[in-house]
Amino acid sequence: MTSQLPSILVIRHGETQWNVAGRLQGFRDTPLTVNGIRQALAVAVRLSSVLEELHGAGFWVSPLGRARQTASILADTWSVPFEDFVEEKGLSERSYGVWEGLSLEEVQRQLPDQFEANEADPWNYCMPGGESRTAFTDRVRAWLDGLDASRPHVVVTHSGSLRALRGIYTRASGDTILTYREPQTAAFLLSEGKETMLNPSSTLLRAMGCEGGGRTVAI
Repeated sequence: MTSQLPSILVIRHGETQWNVAGRLQGFRDTPLTVNGIRQALAVAVRLSSVLEELHGAGFWVSPLGRARQTASILADTWSVPFEDFVEEKGLSERSYGVWEGLSLEEVQRQLPDQFEANEADPWNYCMPGGESRTAFTDRVRAWLDGLDASRPHVVVTHSGSLRALRGIYTRASGDTILTYREPQTAAFLLSEGKETMLNPSSTLLRAMGCEGGGRTVAI
C-alpha cells in the first residue's frame, strides 16, 4: 500500500435492470433504469459543491457500461468533459463467474455446494470462473497503490469496489466489511483513516423523481 493515500470521492453507479431483478452482474452488464438515471442526476447535484473543493482532481471510471453511463451523467451535470474520466479495469466489479445472471436464491437452489462453500469462507472462496473477495480486494488495492497521492480523485465504480476501498481506508476488519450495504446513490469521501458519507437526501431524491436511494447488495 502507498505510504500516503490520496483523498478520493467514490460513487456507486445508478440502478440497473439486473439490480431491479436481483441478479448478480459482476463483469456482465445491463443498462441503467430510468430510476437509475434519476439517481445519478441526484448524486451529481448533491456532489457539485464537493467537487468544487477537489481542486485538480483526477477522474476514474470502471470500464463496465453501467459505471460509464453514470459517469456520463455526472460529467454533463458538472460540465466536466467525459473524456477526462479514465477507464480503469482495476475498478471493475468483482467477477462472479458462473454465478453472473443468477440471483442469490438461484445460486443457493441450483449450486448449493458452491453457495455453502462461499458462506463458510466468504473471503477466500472463488466460484468457478470468478474471483475471491481477497483477490478482488488485492486488485482494487493495486490500482490504489498506483495513484498520485498529491491530488484528489473522483471514482465511479461498483458496490464491491466501494466496499473494498472503504475497508482499505478505514482499516476495517473483514467481518465489518461484510456488513457494508450501500444503495445505488452511495457516495463516500475517503481520506487516510476516515470516511464521510455524502449520499443525496431523501428530499433531493424526491425532487429528482427517484424511487428512493436504490437497492443494496448482500454479497
